[in-house]
Amino acid sequence: MASEPLETAPLIVQEAMRRALAGDPVGGGMLLVPLIEDSRRECYALCGMLATTALIGIEPPPENHGVVLVVEDTATGMPGHPEDLPPDAQFAAQFVTAWADKDQDAALALFEALAVDADTEAGTCRVVDGVLSLYGMAIASVRALVEERRDNPNHRKD
Repeated sequence: MASEPLETAPLIVQEAMRRALAGDPVGGGMLLVPLIEDSRRECYALCGMLATTALIGIEPPPENHGVVLVVEDTATGMPGHPEDLPPDAQFAAQFVTAWADKDQDAALALFEALAVDADTEAGTCRVVDGVLSLYGMAIASVRALVEERRDNPNHRKD
């Protein structure tokens, strides 16, 4: 296991996002697996990169105000709660919210709770699922931004 985050990690995340946007999210996700398995430090850094990507296009909250995560029940269209989400999606939503709020203590605590038993098979699966949920949020955010720009006639096309 590495003791320092890989210098190539941002390039790997960038390539994973490129693949996802080109229609191969599974192939892109597979690129992330070595970063997830490398070390807790590397995996936490990956979570931060994915959370930052998931926040693309989101206005920063005003001073002393946090980011509000809106959860909707897709079956009913009614408001939901983060606790209603599956554990991997719940981790991703709460981690992104803490990251957006610049609450590193909360983000680290969420990550540590996720990775508490990462040395077991079940724990490793939970970490992979949580990180891949973050990856899914990042993909959704970037796709939404691309669509918004594509649909905006005022967006400059180079």
